[in-house]
Amino acid sequence: MTPKIAVIYTTFLRSQLVKETLPTIVNNTNSNCVILVGDQGKTSDNVLTICSNINSSKVKYYKLPFDCGLSYARNFLVQKAYDMNINYCIITADSIAFTQLYDFQPIINFLEHKKLYGTVGFDLQGRICWECDIKLIEGDSFFLDIPRKEIIIYNNINFQEVDLHRNFFMAKTKALLNTKWDNNLKMLEHEDHAYRWKHNKIHYKRFYTDYIIGKYINFKTNEYNKYRSRTYNEFMLLLRKKYNITGWVKYSDDLRKRFNTYKNKLL
Repeated sequence: MTPKIAVIYTTFLRSQLVKETLPTIVNNTNSNCVILVGDQGKTSDNVLTICSNINSSKVKYYKLPFDCGLSYARNFLVQKAYDMNINYCIITADSIAFTQLYDFQPIINFLEHKKLYGTVGFDLQGRICWECDIKLIEGDSFFLDIPRKEIIIYNNINFQEVDLHRNFFMAKTKALLNTKWDNNLKMLEHEDHAYRWKHNKIHYKRFYTDYIIGKYINFKTNEYNKYRSRTYNEFMLLLRKKYNITGWVKYSDDLRKRFNTYKNKLL
């Protein structure tokens, strides 16, 4: 039987996280899921061995070019899902743990409700609430604001239409192929992807719900941080050049208040 859902799991130089979070996905998904692991780290990280030791037919391992980037890794795995005739993908990463046996069918039912319903973002414990609308201030920066569209209640579940949500979400595979991540942006791809998604000729709508909740694990090795440190110089420069802007993001007062409220809850 062809799996209904592909879990897109990317990892880079954090095999300790793979040991911690990959089993939570295996244990908290049904047999209709396949977990596609995209490893852009070093062979010596032994992620393949970790996957093999888990000993689950759900897990499919792919060794990607070293430091190919998050965008490349996601695009590669989504294409694999499409080649396997899987209609739905869940985007996640080595830093996200699944905390219970999830029932994704209500999310699929919602996405199937209309042809151009494309993604549903999920909640993440310990991660800032990035659900917002986005626009571009020409020559300046991206501008983020709280979502303004009316909440849709479908089968007693709230779905808030948004332009941007956290990188823990379910999507129609075809929608992800309609707007791929920019392979040149190994990091700092989030706003770029959301903005291009919003302005694509075929516009799949995006939503957020707290019906599904995962847990963010904050763990970064020294080696990982070395590569991560390129975010705000190398890849910031690429982003600015791409959009001819001098900054990165600005927040509305309402969004800033929401961020502060959320941060206070975490304290």
